[in-house]
Amino acid sequence: MHTGANPPGRSASGGVRDGRRMSWRTVPTLVAGVLATVAVALLVWCRGAARADSALTDRLVRWWAGVWLNAAGARVAADGLEHLRWGGPCVVVCNHQSTLDPMVLLGTLPASLRVLAMRELFRIPLLGPAMRTIGMIEVDRASPDFGRIDRAAARDLAAGHSLLAFPEGRISPDGTIGAFKDGAFIIAIASQVPVVPVAIDGTRRIWPPGRNAIHGGHARAVAARPLQTSGLTQHDVAALREQARAVICSTHRDLVTSTPARAGTQK
Repeated sequence: MHTGANPPGRSASGGVRDGRRMSWRTVPTLVAGVLATVAVALLVWCRGAARADSALTDRLVRWWAGVWLNAAGARVAADGLEHLRWGGPCVVVCNHQSTLDPMVLLGTLPASLRVLAMRELFRIPLLGPAMRTIGMIEVDRASPDFGRIDRAAARDLAAGHSLLAFPEGRISPDGTIGAFKDGAFIIAIASQVPVVPVAIDGTRRIWPPGRNAIHGGHARAVAARPLQTSGLTQHDVAALREQARAVICSTHRDLVTSTPARAGTQK
């Protein structure tokens, strides 16, 4: 089923971008991103777990995301941010189009976010310990430890952080929005916090999946109205999951078919 994504390799304006070609921007982006990662990881490690929940940690994460976005030439417009300013933690779920997606959301959304991230990232020296220190949650996609994930998520939410998850589980290889996994919705219902669906578009053209050809360009993210979980039980996980996916697919379809806008919050 088509979910509103562009055909592979085709931009919203109809042009085709070949992600296989190395662009002049690729090496500077990777160098800047790696240096920013090392700097933030060292600062987090030096500050220690006792300060991991501070506002400074959130500013460091946003700065890190901004370095990647600026180096990649990504110009981000975000709408619906009022849905994340209600004052409490939530679970943010988003479609996954590119390696750049976490940077867009961490750098743009007005929330203290902790990410459910794949185990491979936690195996990288310096980066992995820093991610654990600030409360990022390790997920083994092949054999997830649900008990450990639930405990880590409950700790983050209790500390006032919101969680960011990509429920497809991996970057879409062709731009379509795949089936969602249950994990993020189990967490939201268990903690009785809202789910905020976010649709993202444009990052696939800036940094095509599986390629090292990074191009400047526009990306958009739209946060939809929160889906409330008050009173829901684990029997409602599937319905909540499909409701969130339907909202994201619909919002993403509108993003793709509309004229690229410059409205919203520019980053």
